[in-house]
Amino acid sequence: MKKLLILLFTILLGTQQTFAQSSIKLESFRDKVLPQYNTYFNQAQLSENGQLNLTAVDKYILLPADSKKGIMLNITNAWRDSLVIVHYGSKSELWGWNMRTGARLLDEWDMALPPAALIPAAKAPEMILHPWFLYLGGQIMFDSQKNVNIAFNTRLGFFLLLNRWDLATSVSAGLSGNADAAGTPYSNIGVMTRVHFPIKKYGISPNIGGELTLASFGDTSPAFTPSLVLGLSWFVGFGRLDIGIKIGDITSGTGGYSMYPGLKSLK
Repeated sequence: MKKLLILLFTILLGTQQTFAQSSIKLESFRDKVLPQYNTYFNQAQLSENGQLNLTAVDKYILLPADSKKGIMLNITNAWRDSLVIVHYGSKSELWGWNMRTGARLLDEWDMALPPAALIPAAKAPEMILHPWFLYLGGQIMFDSQKNVNIAFNTRLGFFLLLNRWDLATSVSAGLSGNADAAGTPYSNIGVMTRVHFPIKKYGISPNIGGELTLASFGDTSPAFTPSLVLGLSWFVGFGRLDIGIKIGDITSGTGGYSMYPGLKSLK
């Protein structure tokens, strides 16, 4: 078990170092780049998937397309680690960069618009690009009795394809036991999908989907667990209220409120 503990710890340490490097680069971006554009953006953050998220203010929103592209050329050139997402109100823009075309608006979406009202953004010539994400993480827990729990997690998928569809696969593996004895391995493999139904008139976007998980623990046979996923996003005040419920062997719920600084109100 000790060899497996060392291997899992090494993987986790490498993941943490990657996140630390991203955090350091974010702080450098905030100090050196963001102040030059503080009349257009008032916040820069990293999403849990490692993408740079910028919160735009009214001056950026009112710019013509060419002026936005000029600003984003410098932003994306300074930040090449990932795609850049610009948020304002219920709208978002996905920007990318390459040596041939410079900054390019890859996609845009509005959670408050019905699907029929969507206007597709410029598409890449070879393929249609979507906002993919990759998440890596893990944890290590010890106690005074030498009980150990080590877990590694990864998640891959896309969000708001055609402004309606989310899909993600997840894998987690770990080891639970005592450092002086053989541990018990466990794993979970799952896939979750959701479809959104924006209702502009009321500023809400309900969603429905499902999740299927294959779980195993020790020598027990792997078991499939299906779940129904229900949710609702409500654009109210200066942000968005999100509520979600997962119904399966165990029923659980989540909730939160995302704020969009710099906006007077969401309609």
